[in-house]
Order: sequence, then C-alpha cells, then structure tokens
Amino acid sequence: MGKIQQRNALEVLNKQRLVELARGFELDVTASQPKDDFIEALSGSRRASYEKILDAMTMVDLKDICSAYDLNVSGAKQVLIDRILGREDAPVIKPEKVRKDQPVKKRTASKQHMKKNKPQEKEEPKNGIVELTKELWQAAVTLRGSIEPSDYKRYVLPIIFLRFLSLRYEKRRAQLEKLIADPMSDYFQDKGALEDPDEYKAANTFIVPEKARWQHIVNDVARRDDVKVQMDRILKLLEDTYPEKLRGLLPPIYAGSNMDPENLRGLINLFSKEIFESDQGGEDVIGRVYEYFIGEFASSEGKRGGEYFTPSSIVKTLVAMLEPKRGKVMDPCCGSGGMFVQSDTFTNHNGRLSFYGQESKDFTYRLCRMNLFIHGLDGDIRMGNSYFNDQHDKLKADYLLANPPFNDGSKGENGWGADRVSNKDPRLDLGMTDDEGHKRPMPLSKRNANTMWILHFLNHLAPGGTAGFVMATGELSNSETARLEVRKALVDLDFVDCVVQLTSKLFAQVQVPCILWLLSRNKDGSAGYRKRTGEILFIDARKLGSLFPGSRKQKFLSDKEIDNIASVYREFKNNRRPKEVAGFCSVASREDIRGNKYALTPGRYVGAEDEIDDAASFEARFLALKNKLIAQFHDSAKLQEVIVEQIRRLSQ
Repeated sequence: MGKIQQRNALEVLNKQRLVELARGFELDVTASQPKDDFIEALSGSRRASYEKILDAMTMVDLKDICSAYDLNVSGAKQVLIDRILGREDAPVIKPEKVRKDQPVKKRTASKQHMKKNKPQEKEEPKNGIVELTKELWQAAVTLRGSIEPSDYKRYVLPIIFLRFLSLRYEKRRAQLEKLIADPMSDYFQDKGALEDPDEYKAANTFIVPEKARWQHIVNDVARRDDVKVQMDRILKLLEDTYPEKLRGLLPPIYAGSNMDPENLRGLINLFSKEIFESDQGGEDVIGRVYEYFIGEFASSEGKRGGEYFTPSSIVKTLVAMLEPKRGKVMDPCCGSGGMFVQSDTFTNHNGRLSFYGQESKDFTYRLCRMNLFIHGLDGDIRMGNSYFNDQHDKLKADYLLANPPFNDGSKGENGWGADRVSNKDPRLDLGMTDDEGHKRPMPLSKRNANTMWILHFLNHLAPGGTAGFVMATGELSNSETARLEVRKALVDLDFVDCVVQLTSKLFAQVQVPCILWLLSRNKDGSAGYRKRTGEILFIDARKLGSLFPGSRKQKFLSDKEIDNIASVYREFKNNRRPKEVAGFCSVASREDIRGNKYALTPGRYVGAEDEIDDAASFEARFLALKNKLIAQFHDSAKLQEVIVEQIRRLSQ
C-alpha cells in the first residue's frame, strides 16, 4: 500500500490525542473546537510537518493508524512511520547543508538525519538483549578478581563509557563520510565536516581523540604490558579534551589498583563483541547494557529503591505524565540522571529544556555527569546533601522528577537529622498558621525523611509547575503525627494532583508496590491546564506489568501500559475528568479524602483492595506481631499447665 494521506491518518485518532498533538506544536486551536478543526490545523501547519507529527505520536497511535488501513503493526517506531508514509524500503533522506556563513548549530537537517537513524525503542524487552546483558554481567563478575564488589563499578563503568562514546562517534562519522561521497548531497567533497565539532554536537555526540577510540584501545592499549597505566592516560586525555564537561569525572583508577592486568584486558575484550556494532542497534545495545549494569550494581549492593538507578518503566511513566516540553527540569536526588535523559528523549531533543540536579555521593554525582555527557546534554549538577545544603535553594522548576531514598532514617538510631533543619526553613512554610495567627511550620518525622523530601520538592516548584516522584507506599496512609499533618496540609491546600499505585517488583530489591505522587501548582487552571480545584485523580496500576523474559524477580511496564496510565492523567489535567474505570481510575474530592481520614491509597477510591506493605510500617507491624506471639506463648504455657493437671487428676 502507498502513503496514507495525512488527514486520513489523523482521522483515526480521537480528539483528545489531536488536542495533545496540537498543544505540542503550539497550534492556535482551543479544546472547545471540533475535531475537524484540529485535523485542519495539524494538516495545514508549516511548523508541524506530517513526519514530525507522526514522530510525536505514541506507539499506540501509530499502530492504530496501521491497523485502520490493514498495515502490519509490528516493528519499531520508525518502521511504523515509514510504513505509514509508504516508504518502508526507502533510502534515508539526506540532510541539507547550511551555508558556510551560517552557524552550524542551526543545521536542523543534520538533527533530523540523526533522528531518522537513531536506534528505536522496542515495545518490550526481547530475549536476545536480555540474555546478552545477563551474559555480559556474569562474564564481568568473573573478571572481578580481588576487587571489592562495592568498588567494581568504578572500574567497569568507565570502560562502558569509553565504548559508548566511540560507538556514537563512529556512527556519526560514518554518516558524514557517506554524505561527503554522495554527489547528490550538499556535503559532497566537504571533508572538513569530518573534523567539525559542531557536526557531531548536532547529533548529540562528540569527536573522540584518536588515542581514546575503541579500535586504538583494542589493537594497541590492551596488548601492552602497562595496560593499566595507558587506560588512566586515556581517561586523562578525555578530561583534557572536554574539561568543562568531564573535569574530575574520570580519575586515574587503574594503575594504582590491585586489578589484574589480564582481567582489565578481559573487560576490554568483553565489550568488543561484534553485537555492539551490528546494524540492528549497536548503540542501542550498549545503551541497554550500560543501563543494565548500573541497575545490577545497585541491586548487588542492596540499594533500596534504586539509590542511583531508577528502572526505566518508572522514569518513562513519570515523564509521559508530566510531558516536559520547555523550561527547567529539576531532580534534587538525581542519581545517574535518568530523569533528565528521558525528558530530553520525550521532547525529541528539541533543546528547550534545562536540567538542574543535586547528588550527595561523589561516585553517583560523577555517574550522572557522565551519563549526561554520553547523551550530549548539559546540566547544572551539584554535589551536596539536599536536606541540609540545598545547592539550588533559589531555583523554581517547571518540572520536578525524582526518586528519593525510601524511608531514609527509619533504621538508624539517630534518624536522618531532622533536628538540623531549622523551624524557619522556607521549605517547612506552607502558609499554615496557629490559632493566634502565627506561622506554623510543618513538623518533621525524626525517623523518616519522606515528608522532608515531599516538602523539598514542593518548595522548588514554580507557579504552574508539577512535581512527579516515587514514594514508599506507606506514605499514603501513615498515621504518625508529623507525617499525617503534612499529608493533611497537602490535601487541604490542594497541592495533591494525582496518586498512582504501581505493581510490585519494578525495583529488583523492593518487591512491594511503589507509589507515584504528582503535586501541582496549576490546579487553579493556570499555565494552560484545566481547572481542577479540589479534585484528585487516583490510578491503581497494580495489575499492569510483566516479568522480564527469563526473570522471576523483576517486572517492566510496556509502552502501551505506560500510555494507559499517562493518558488518563493527561486527560485529567488538560481536558476533563476522565471516565471512572472500576478498579483502575477515579477522581475523588477533598471531602472524600477527609472522609477517609486523609488516606491517599488509590484502592479506596477506585474500588480495589488496599495493599499497604512497606519498610516504614514494618517495624510497627513486627513489634505488634512479636508481642502477640509472646502473649500466645504465655497463654500456651498456661494451657499446657492446665492440661497436665487434668491428666494428673484422671490418672489418680
């Protein structure tokens, strides 16, 4: 079948999706206009080409269009787009070249060229990739030798980093070489483009110095007796080449370590597998491996909730709900920076987002900056403890995305340090007053920092902004005085926008469900959103998710499931109250919440069974069960005495 005409393709989508697409391209239409007006605006827009509109659609949208016209619905996103455009087997369109007197950073065609060729995300994990990553992980573990498990990541991740950089550089260079050799290309015979840094920046990558390229590492460095010294020199070379971005991120670690040189060579050989260079996604494969290794390091060290790694299903869900398009994005516990990378991906790398983060641990701080560098992103990432040393204390963000450490302070004798936070700290001021009209700061739990994080997030929200973050399940209904008072204030002051309960096992080390909270400063209808004063959307998504192929302990959410969750919230904040779906979603009023003693468990409002089971409430439940068991032992002993006495009497 040939190309599906643009109007026919748009006709397949419902009005809500057309509204969202029109908003994304900032078209001059309002939600009250009929569906045909949106089709007309999208079809006639110079700003939004047919292909750009298709690229902005979800996988579900594209599959619906293909299905409506009896086209194959399998394949990655770009495959579906090509199928709709009737060019499934068409060659890649070459970018136009900008005149020499124009700034190269405006070569949008080069970015478009990269977008067409970037690896596309799969609808769900494939067995081949999963097995490969497991195989690589096990092989890497066997090469650990005498290195402590907690330190091993410091030696492995720089090698993956070098491999990732080289792959991105080699791919872009190959594209440029092909264009330079093509008489029909505007790049024809322009060999200077091969050494033009802006040509690589336009593709979100960088020129890698020759001695730091993977082929040099494999063919020369790995064969030398001083391989450990040479690897340190390569890391130093990269830092010196890009000092503003990499200074302090790649310290010399190999020469002074007790790592066996043969094990280092083994790691280099391990990441030289041909699979990384295959046409079926060399760069995508190494990206998946990088993500997998970060997750496994977190898992092997028992990091609860993912101290520096948040599973991609959760990151994608939060980003799809918040829809960051332009403005400031903040993550005050940014870990490896996954929230920033996914936000940039969501915008198709439009360059309209700026990123601000804070991280308290040195290695994780460096990991985040490396991750941003790999993806060609800039960010203001700072070191410091967000509780006591807020490095962005004046920043107000349009979007805040975070996965804070769950229940911090619940295990230690001294808690998390609540006594170090002054009552005059602006984060504790929600405008509440006592009976005499004096300001009343929010109380803090000494043994649990969850509410400190929530107040911290809210304080950093700009007017019209939204925060989406992961939180322990128990925070929905915990009755501890300080935590309950904060939850009451958030509800009464109308900051709580949406609560989503996810399935269990999304984190490798946390088997219970986790919660997504969304707090907003736009429920009054500001910033172009629907007025939803006094309304809170509840979504119970515990039934969604599947186990990774070959795994019995960790689940993922498919793209369709993520869209099912996100689309309900988008309808809620943009257009109307979504239709109630028993057991899945419902909108409750503040009066409903107060009637349930301010419990925010979705199951209470969507008609599903509550499931509260987290580490914060474990201690209290364990103590109660222990006391009950001791009492039963006591009763058992007394009963045993009675039975023995009865037997004695019968035998007389």
